[in-house]
This record gives sequence, C-alpha cells and structure tokens, in this order.
Amino acid sequence: MQTLKRILRISTLKGRLRLWVGLLIAAMCLLIVLFMSLPVKVIKEREIHAALKEAIEVQRHFIDNWKAERAADVDYLASLPGSRSLQLDEMSRQIELFRQSHAEFDSINFVNAAGKMYSANGGGLELDVSDRNYFTAARSGNRYVTEVMTGRVKGQSIIAFSSPVRSYSDEFAGAIVATVKLTTLEGIVNSFQFGESGETFMLDHHGYRITNSPGGSEVSEKGRRYDTEIYKRAIAGELTSKAYNNVNGEPVFGAYAWSSDGKWLIVGETRTVDIYMPYWKLLVVMGLISGLVLLASYAAALLITRPVIDLLSALLQGTNRIREGKYGYRIDPATFRTAPIELKELAANFNMMSDKLQSTVQLLKESAVVDHLTEVYNRRFLMNEGAKIEEASARAGKPSCILIVDVDYFKQINDKYGHLTGDRVLKHAASLLVACVRKSDVVARYGGEEFIVLATNCDISHGRELGERIRKWFSSAPYREEKMEVGVTVSIGVSQTCPRRTYGTNTLEDMIERADKALYRAKNQGRNRVECDDASVEPEP
Repeated sequence: MQTLKRILRISTLKGRLRLWVGLLIAAMCLLIVLFMSLPVKVIKEREIHAALKEAIEVQRHFIDNWKAERAADVDYLASLPGSRSLQLDEMSRQIELFRQSHAEFDSINFVNAAGKMYSANGGGLELDVSDRNYFTAARSGNRYVTEVMTGRVKGQSIIAFSSPVRSYSDEFAGAIVATVKLTTLEGIVNSFQFGESGETFMLDHHGYRITNSPGGSEVSEKGRRYDTEIYKRAIAGELTSKAYNNVNGEPVFGAYAWSSDGKWLIVGETRTVDIYMPYWKLLVVMGLISGLVLLASYAAALLITRPVIDLLSALLQGTNRIREGKYGYRIDPATFRTAPIELKELAANFNMMSDKLQSTVQLLKESAVVDHLTEVYNRRFLMNEGAKIEEASARAGKPSCILIVDVDYFKQINDKYGHLTGDRVLKHAASLLVACVRKSDVVARYGGEEFIVLATNCDISHGRELGERIRKWFSSAPYREEKMEVGVTVSIGVSQTCPRRTYGTNTLEDMIERADKALYRAKNQGRNRVECDDASVEPEP
C-alpha cells in the first residue's frame, strides 16, 4: 500500500503522465479491439460495388444480346425472297407470320428506295422517312439501331431497327424497318433490381433518362436530365466505388456500363442508408461503450490535472498577452513554486523566449521596411507608406515629385571591381542621396541599382533642380577605397503628380511609371542627365 501511494504521488509531470498514459493505453487497447469492426464498413462497400458492377454487366450483356437478336431478326426479314423480289403481298404475309412469333415488335414495315414507307398489310404509301437516320444508313448498305425516338404515327417512344433490302440484281431496293416500344426495353431493365431500394435505369449519351422505373410516369421519369456524379464518371471513364448523390439528392452507391454501341448508359443505384443501417447499429453500441470508457478517463484526468490547472492558466494568459502584441510579457515565477520541475523549467523558458521574441520582433519591424544593404527604405515601405505620404500631401493641396535615380553602368562596376565593391558603391550612392534631399523626403531602394526619392511639397521645376543637384553631387563625389577610386554618375527621371492617372492603381504608381519612362529617355540620350516626364511639364504660355 505504501509503495502504491509513493507511485501515485510522483512529483514530476513526466512520472505522472507515464502512470496515467499507461492506464489510458490499457483502455485504448480495449477500444481498438472494439473498433476492429470498422473494416466491416469498407468490406461492405466493396461488396456492394462488386455486386452492382456484376449486375450491371449482366444487364449490359443481356441488352446488347437483345439488340443484336432484334437486328438479326430484321436482317432475316430483309433477306427473304418476298422482300428481295419486292412482292408486297408476299412481303406482308411473311411479316405477319413473323410478328405472330415475335410479339416484342410493335410494327414492321417496308420502305422503298425513295424513302416511302408501306404499311404491313400491303396498303399504299403512308409516310416519307427518307430523312430518318435508319433509312440513310440502310441506303448506304448498313443495318442501324436508333436511339430512343418518338414515332411519327403513334407519338410513342420507340426504338427502330433497319436493314437494307437488296434486289436479286444486288441493287438497293429499300429497307425493312421494325420498331419496338420503349416499354419492352423498360421491362428488361426493370427486371434487374438490386435490393429493396435499388434502381436500374438507362440514360442516353447526353444524360437524359430513357426508361421509366416501375410505376413511373412519362412526365416524372423519361426525359429527365441526370447531371449526376455517376454520369460524369461514365463520360470520363472513371471507375470508383465512392458514394455520391443521385438525381434526387440522396446518397447512393452506383455502377454503370455502356452498351456496346456506346449509345446507352446502364446505371444501377442503391441508397447508402439501407446499406449502412447494420453498420450504424454496430456503431451505436460501440459508441456507448466508448463513452463509458471516455467518462472514466475524463474523471481520472480531472484528478491528476487539478493541481496544475492554475499553472496552465498562467501560461495561457501569457500566450494571450503575446498574441495581443505584448511581447515582453513575463510570468511570475512564484506561480510555479509548488509545481513539478518540468513546469518550473517551462515557465523559465517561456520568460526567456518572451524576451527574445520582443527583441526579434523589433528587428523584424526594422528589416521589413529598411533595405539591409543600403540602410535606406525598401520597396515595400515605399509602395505602402509612400502612397499614404503622397495622399496626405495631395489632400493638403501640395504637389509631389518622384525621382528615379539609376546608377550608370553599374554592371561594368561589378564586372571590373567585383560584386563586393559594387555593394559598397550602392551604399555610397544611398548615403549621397540621403545627404542631398530634405529630411521630409523619402529615399528608398527600388531594386538593383535604382533608387527612388519621394519629394513632397515639390513641383516639377523644383524636382528638376533637385535632380540636377543630385546628379552634380554624384559626379563630384566618386567612391574611394584605399587607392581605388570609382567614378559614379546617375541618370534621373522626374515626374510630378498629375490630376489624371494613366498607369497603375494609385497616384504613386502612376508617378513611378512616368518617371521610369523619363529615366529611359535619360539613358537613351547618353546617361548622366536628368529628364522630366512630358505630362508633368507645364506648357509654356
């Protein structure tokens, strides 16, 4: 008993965690055994998908065979002597005898070479079908099976089979056209149902339903657009067993198969709720057991964490203060006087990191706006804060100027003296610019060897004067290093705020773009010169 008490009174957090984690692991082992039933879900989904796929494949073969048999029947009628000799009475007799043994055909008719359809009883010309696909295919010497279409005579949904009739002289003499009501195909499709909630139906290549469910109506079922996941998978040729929402928004499992001619899509679906019902019941039982275990674990956790809740609250308060921006916040060490050793070290480390974070944030703030090489403002500061400075000057009714200062032939300096010397030349250039301008002006490194000066309360004439002063100062102040002297000249483009913006999203970007074009002219005209933006120069009176 005394040994047990010593174990339960472990003074370090590490020791206490070892004890209670061991107990929790024992409980988790029990949960793992229970949750081994989870593979049941995966296995069930695989079984459902395999069964659906098998049922759809069987139905696809059945429908393909049915279509092939009906097409063969029409080929047979087209090859009979009465058909080839074009004897209508004999042809009608043969067709009537054939229909008596093949009740699935709704109508069987002969179409002559001109596309005129004769009635099955040998009557006169009834209908011109020369524009129908099944006739044009027969005229080309091919059998043809149509998609679902609406008959011209009865207005019913039908499927037509055609086969060319060749005379004894092997010339095209017409075609035998037989139709089957769609209800015949629906009877075949609906004979394959997967489970109590399953449904099998057919879509055309465009995703429109062509078969009715048992008891369905023409309005509610046929012709409905199925832009569902299973149709998209079929079009893309994807094979996946994931559940999806059917056309009514219900989660289902499904499988599909295209008919051999690619005209029809056969789809089988069954609702996931019916498939998962046994699984959900198992989960309920497992959830109740897990809940009891978790309640016991929670009670144990409360017992062990109660002494350190106040300590953790102090740490949480410290992190909240830091999140609010009080980076130098420190936790009172007295709070951890009776805490485990690990928490005392954690408090000390927290205070040390808070001090370091405060100094690091200060450095980051400075480096975020200052170019590390030249120690003037960087491009980010110019574009963010410079825009605000220019806007404040504009609200005061004062013009501003932008000067883009480019170090001439800087690449040659790098190539001749090396990149380290080139960096020192850039620092020299930045110091000259800072010395040339007013304290209220902003000097920033724009990129590479380019610098920008934002001068507020400065019109274009004063901007030109400032540019000339900078240019002359550079010409008279070469960079010197021991016995080496590097002459530095600059080309400068100047622009002034303009009431009408031409470039960019704000006035600052517009000024920079126009100053850049002026700089381009300065370079093209020999460098070491100042050019002003044409739009910034006021016209002479």
